[in-house]
Amino acid sequence: MKIKIEERSIETKVKDDSLVKQRREEIIQAGSRIFTQKGYHMTTIRDICKVSGLGPGTLYNYIKKKEDILYLIYNKLTMMLTESLLETVRKNKGDPLEQLNEALRKMVDIAWEYQDLILLMYQETASLDRESMHNILKRESDFVSLMDKIIEAVKKQGLMRGKPNRLDADLIVFLLAFIPLRRWNFRKKFSEDKIKTSLLDFISRALGITRR
Repeated sequence: MKIKIEERSIETKVKDDSLVKQRREEIIQAGSRIFTQKGYHMTTIRDICKVSGLGPGTLYNYIKKKEDILYLIYNKLTMMLTESLLETVRKNKGDPLEQLNEALRKMVDIAWEYQDLILLMYQETASLDRESMHNILKRESDFVSLMDKIIEAVKKQGLMRGKPNRLDADLIVFLLAFIPLRRWNFRKKFSEDKIKTSLLDFISRALGITRR
């Protein structure tokens, strides 16, 4: 299972790729923290500089505008989800059911760890420029297609009860937003393990599979 991961190029004045990667990771960390605290529109480049420890002149060597930081954050999250899915497929080649079970576990773990960023995505995607939005939406579409292929492989082996539904993959990906969107209601009532297990069990029952 292969997929070409497209990325939008962000101009930089720095020629050292390793330094660009390091500095942009620092910018991503600072942006993630301050955007989730203050909101994207209320955050200034000065705020990013203060949190990251980088001066404005240095910061602008690695990004051109605030929207670039939002894109870098989204890019990191979508890359993480896609790469985790591809790794799961490679690791469990020939065992579609384990591919699906492990993929679901990883997705839920990522959704829990990065719930603030997922919430940010739902709130601020419209703030991206057209090219960035196209890139991120294409990445999400590719991710859904990968999940759909895994589900189809399980169905072909007769390991899934019920009538096939082409919306299964889309619905599963949407359920990743359950944790950040509903956490205000359940986090004081249930443990992290209970929430994750309940979500995985719900998806498995809906698909008609048995989780290992």
